[in-house]
Amino acid sequence: MRGNLKLSAADWCFLKGGQDAATYYAKIKELGYDAVEMPAPENYAAIKKLGMKILNAETLGSEQGGLSKLNRHAELIPAIENIIRKAGDSGVRDVIVFSGNREGQTDVQGRKNVQIALERLLPLAEARKVTLVFEMFCAPNHPDYQADYSDYGFKLARSINSSRVKVLYDIYHMHRMGEDVIADVTGNLDIIAHLHIAGAPKRDYPGKNQEINYAKIVPAIIKAGYQGYWGMEFMPTGDSVEELAQAAAQWESLA
Repeated sequence: MRGNLKLSAADWCFLKGGQDAATYYAKIKELGYDAVEMPAPENYAAIKKLGMKILNAETLGSEQGGLSKLNRHAELIPAIENIIRKAGDSGVRDVIVFSGNREGQTDVQGRKNVQIALERLLPLAEARKVTLVFEMFCAPNHPDYQADYSDYGFKLARSINSSRVKVLYDIYHMHRMGEDVIADVTGNLDIIAHLHIAGAPKRDYPGKNQEINYAKIVPAIIKAGYQGYWGMEFMPTGDSVEELAQAAAQWESLA
């Protein structure tokens, strides 16, 4: 935590091959990051030893053959149930779930199929005290991904009406799809579990010289009552720890 902000960092962006995981986690903790996203299970012990949180785990089906396809449920649901069990046993708060690609299927049918899957997963998630967080992506990065607009995820979460089903709102992805980020987030705080951060259009450091006006967005979202994590999920162009340090300082100045 840095000031009143809760900061997290996604391992897939910043923990590079050849880096010592324990050393990296110790460095970002000093910067104010108290949670790690999507770490490999073999790194759980190093994260916990530092007193940091393991914020989420990623599941299967982000693109081809996701939960929007009924013919994949028999394969995916047991696999995701296994991830939920491991997450609950390890104290992981959230499990990220996905729609998968359209592949010619209508959005209405796809969302119904995702709802069927999440309702089957929900009893186990509730028992293990894990929240299923549904993520939307942008078409430029994930062509044909079905949930490529905010209303898909918001309607899905509200149709299930459980505190254990929420949305992971990625500001970069939804900005790239032309969404009104401030209206999206402030109007749906009750079903947003988490925010992801990156610059646009390159998904790089979220500084001043890019499309997304975080100087306007961050105060507006905080003023609306958001108290969750600001998850850094951008692609560094230089030293990853240095860019995370810059991001932490920037977010503290914006809050």
